[in-house]
Amino acid sequence: MSEIERESMPVDVLFVGGGPACLAGAIHLMDLIAKHNEGVASGAIQGATINEPTIALIEKGSEIGSHAVSGAVLDPRALAEIIPDWAAREDFPLERTVERESMLLLTETKGFPAPLMPPEFKDHGKPIISIAKFQKWMAGIAEEKGVMIFPGFAGVELLYDADGKVSGVRTGDKGIDAHGEPKDNFEPGMLLESKVTIIGEGPRGHLARQLMKKYGLQEGRNEMAYEMGCKEVLEFPPGTIKDGFVTLTAGYPLGETFGGAFIYSMGGDRACIGLLAVLDAKDPAQDVHYLLQKLKMHPSIRAILGKGKVIKYGAKAVTVGGWGCMPKLYAPGAMLVGDTASFLNAARIKGIHLAMKSGMLAAETAFESLKSGDNSEQALALFKQKVDASWIREEMETSQNFHAFMSKYGLVGGAVKYGMAKVFGPGKIEPTHPDHKGMERLSLVHASNEMPARDDVPFDGSYLVDKLTDVYLSGTKHDEHQPCHLQVSDTEICATKCATEYGNPCERFCPAQVYNMVFNEERKRKELRVDFSNCVHCKTCDIRDPYQIIKWVPPNGGDGPEYGIL
Repeated sequence: MSEIERESMPVDVLFVGGGPACLAGAIHLMDLIAKHNEGVASGAIQGATINEPTIALIEKGSEIGSHAVSGAVLDPRALAEIIPDWAAREDFPLERTVERESMLLLTETKGFPAPLMPPEFKDHGKPIISIAKFQKWMAGIAEEKGVMIFPGFAGVELLYDADGKVSGVRTGDKGIDAHGEPKDNFEPGMLLESKVTIIGEGPRGHLARQLMKKYGLQEGRNEMAYEMGCKEVLEFPPGTIKDGFVTLTAGYPLGETFGGAFIYSMGGDRACIGLLAVLDAKDPAQDVHYLLQKLKMHPSIRAILGKGKVIKYGAKAVTVGGWGCMPKLYAPGAMLVGDTASFLNAARIKGIHLAMKSGMLAAETAFESLKSGDNSEQALALFKQKVDASWIREEMETSQNFHAFMSKYGLVGGAVKYGMAKVFGPGKIEPTHPDHKGMERLSLVHASNEMPARDDVPFDGSYLVDKLTDVYLSGTKHDEHQPCHLQVSDTEICATKCATEYGNPCERFCPAQVYNMVFNEERKRKELRVDFSNCVHCKTCDIRDPYQIIKWVPPNGGDGPEYGIL
């Protein structure tokens, strides 16, 4: 394809990603600018006003919230800092408030109430929200303050100035056929040229990886660690759900693999269930979607949810390494926020408030940069100083080894180690391995050297739902006449080495049945077929693939899941 002429748009600060981190940052930045300008006008502040600031935010989903999936019992600490009257606002998207909470320890057939609720999990009085609705609400506030929001635009490439500083983002071209050639509806991507770029794309961000590679932001630090979660919303007969409740589970069906599940009620007669499992699991057959269905079959869970019908589905990787896996947060012209930079406390299974605060502190740093005209690495190092001086560090540092402890010592041993860290201090950061190195060969986990069958779930299409039905319920859609955004660099490995050593685990770990080994009659063997139109953008394949030959890149902006209520 010949050189393309692209429209350029200069902005002062560009936020990449429509999640809580960037939305909170954008709102806070506009407030800082407004307060500064008022102070200058009144003579209370020395300096010049920041006239007609151009603050922009791009989001790859078709609208804000369309790609949002989270277990969302909100710690409102950060929200109260930027929107103090949030609870009094009639338009706040409250589903319910936590009125009762419990934890179940599950064996294969029994459920036992935990003798006490760990303090990290106590949520009584906190708001239960739909993260998708919450993000849409925040986006409305941001737009009222003057933030320009562009949904349906995926950031595909960082721009650099002559000095090597990040100077913005190129958005993806639309209307490209499967061979990379423009179609009749071709739309070239834009060049969004910014003084400061704040990247909050969520886990395993595409632009974040470019930034980290160019500037070595992960060097000398633990690789980020992830869990993968599958989540369903169920609808019940009228009058079934009467209060705000949260139930957490541990144990079955995860066995030795670390993870857990959550159930919480939503508005009306709806409730959510989600299951999380680490992506460094030893078993190549780990299939979180399948395990979620097994969990719903458990008598204790069926007693809670058995009358429900699944109406929505989503899946997402979650950063769980926390403070112990956090990269360097800044580079010349750019900063990393939210899940992109591991701002999540796995010990609490909470990250929205931490992501929001990280975005707010990045906004404060960008504000100082706008005033001084200095966007150098040295100037943006202020971001890390602010993080270290904030309650983010106070909360996250204690749990910096939580994931490492659980991976090395199991649930009981890890809990003891974490308890000691709370009493005696966090100590040094424990070394960890990249998640894909945790998978063991099939023969070491299953004596038969074959993938175990998954024929013990009696799918009914209502309460117990197979993968493809759940993909349909996710609302995901992609233009199938575009380049595949799941790039497999060597499919021969899939047909030979991976089939022998790991049993093609992509067929199991993908929660959307994207990867399928299909028999080739001519070559008399199974070969990989990538059904990328099923993809829900969870990034699991990019993380867990044992050979690291799968790379997730953004498809057409606006493509992907349509969550809306998750």
